Amino acid sequence: MRKFISLLLLFLVALATPSVTNAASKAPVWEIISQNENTTNRTENRANENIDVDVRDGMVYITVDAPVKVEIFSILGQLITSRQLNPGTVRLTLSQRGVYILKGASVTRRINI
Repeated sequence: MRKFISLLLLFLVALATPSVTNAASKAPVWEIISQNENTTNRTENRANENIDVDVRDGMVYITVDAPVKVEIFSILGQLITSRQLNPGTVRLTLSQRGVYILKGASVTRRINI
């Protein structure tokens, strides 16, 4: 009977412990959708940087027209992910629904997923 109980406890602990694959699947995923090859030294005019954000089907589409660092924060201010983006469109998949804050250059946007 003791063996049965100890095996049952080990089984329950194994079920409650997150596996490595579950932890890896919660990481934000950045995918390049399109890139603009026509980048004619736009870094000089950083005041005119444009960041378009669109949320569709639970994914965030970010379009930038100049190289810019984009950061995603939770509503509590914790950094979720960041990436240096080249001109073009990128799709970001976040594991959890919620409200996020996107910061890039001089742009700050709220994202609802």
